[in-house]
Amino acid sequence: MGVSTGGGSGSKNPVKIFANIFISFIGAGVLGLPFAFKEAGIIEGTIIMAAVGLVSVKAMLLVIDCKYKLIEKQHPAQADVKSGRKNMMVNGVDIEMEALQAPVEETEDLLSSEVPAAKEEVSIPKAPGQELNYGDVGFYAMGKLGQWLVDLAILISQVGFCCAYLIFISKNLSDYMHSMKMHHWMFILLPPLYLLTLIRHLSSLALSSLFAQISNLMAFTVVFWFDFEHFHNVEGIHPKKISIKGFPFFLAIAIYCYEGAGMILSLETSVDKQVRHNFKCYFKLTMVLVTALYITFGGAGYLSFGPETSDIITMNLPKGQSLDFAIVVKSCLCLALFFTYPVMMFPVMNILEKRFLPKAKEKLWQGNLLRLFVVTLTGLIVLAIPNFANLMALVGASCCTLLAFILPGLFHLQIFKGSITRWQKFVDIFLIVLGIVGTIVGTWDALKRLHATHTGKHYTTSQHGPPNATHELNRVIHMVTTLAENILTTKTTLPTPKVTPP
Repeated sequence: MGVSTGGGSGSKNPVKIFANIFISFIGAGVLGLPFAFKEAGIIEGTIIMAAVGLVSVKAMLLVIDCKYKLIEKQHPAQADVKSGRKNMMVNGVDIEMEALQAPVEETEDLLSSEVPAAKEEVSIPKAPGQELNYGDVGFYAMGKLGQWLVDLAILISQVGFCCAYLIFISKNLSDYMHSMKMHHWMFILLPPLYLLTLIRHLSSLALSSLFAQISNLMAFTVVFWFDFEHFHNVEGIHPKKISIKGFPFFLAIAIYCYEGAGMILSLETSVDKQVRHNFKCYFKLTMVLVTALYITFGGAGYLSFGPETSDIITMNLPKGQSLDFAIVVKSCLCLALFFTYPVMMFPVMNILEKRFLPKAKEKLWQGNLLRLFVVTLTGLIVLAIPNFANLMALVGASCCTLLAFILPGLFHLQIFKGSITRWQKFVDIFLIVLGIVGTIVGTWDALKRLHATHTGKHYTTSQHGPPNATHELNRVIHMVTTLAENILTTKTTLPTPKVTPP
């Protein structure tokens, strides 16, 4: 099973199509969902997760619509070729038609949960009608700016995922070796990870990626089992239902969980052309199951451990005196994420080499130094932000909102300009506004949590947290509500201007 980015024959088997989609959205980030439910509450978390899932699916399907709209626009380009014209204009950019007609290179299948498709060396986007990726759609929608925004969002989000993996591995190992600190683990982990990033071909990492997916699914199953086993031990816990203060944090975490938006076109391409018209149906049904799993997993974890729920749910698993199944699961997860790190770093290096090392194959040492710099950077970020949940929220709010909401709305508006309905335009604008608001509110909340962590303050949404924070938030909401009422009242009571006859 794998996601193929090539244009060859894909899968016709519904089970394999379902598995590809399902695995692409189930990653280690799901292990932070119980803590998010702890912050927001059961009812609020369920509503937000379902709403984010619905909007995310709609946005991802818009990206597919953009692809096929570009394919429809292929015919004028072909006419230009037949007429002898050698250039065409795309958003004000003059492109050679011969370059656009370059053949598409096939790439190896790879079972990956969080890695958007990335090209090895691409300077000019593919022609409409060939298999396009997210960056190509951005180019034809907004020129080089659109492609640059996609690359930047993928770059930052992938680095964030790698940092989250380092935090996960370090915290779970430190749970059994208390004398080891975060900087000790960085000195141990980063050198071998750097050596793994020197691998230039994804096919060499396919086996480790498969192992990572199996470990993830096994870990979720074990955590579910421990959750329900732990229910009878929890007494006197009245789970939080709604928390306005926890809304920005949970929104960012929810968006993070749907970060597979960056590889939606690769998933669609992995389906055989004869059944590709059914992809949207497969995708919707699978995402309903994925969303249900998110809600059940997060809610069950919080209900099991209550206020003691950790930012990584595996930290709540019981520790036996001897080798037990929990230790085995943690070990498998740590090993799987260790080998997933270079897979996640692969598109990062492709983007950086495309921008700064156009002839990377001829400059191996420069490429190796670039990899050393990026790997070291992830270690420094982990030392600066050692909290798994806060890092998830920051990445989700700052980058995943751009990939999942803002860019699909912008690209759809541009590509369908002149043929868009009022409802479609409303949906596009809604996605853009939601993405911007989510970015501002989520990033602000994540930075506030990071500041509280570094200053030693206890930032929490539980009933034992500082009451003045909730009071201030309620006061701001009251001020906004009052201002809105005053504006509406002013609009309805404006005096009719008197017109004096000449």
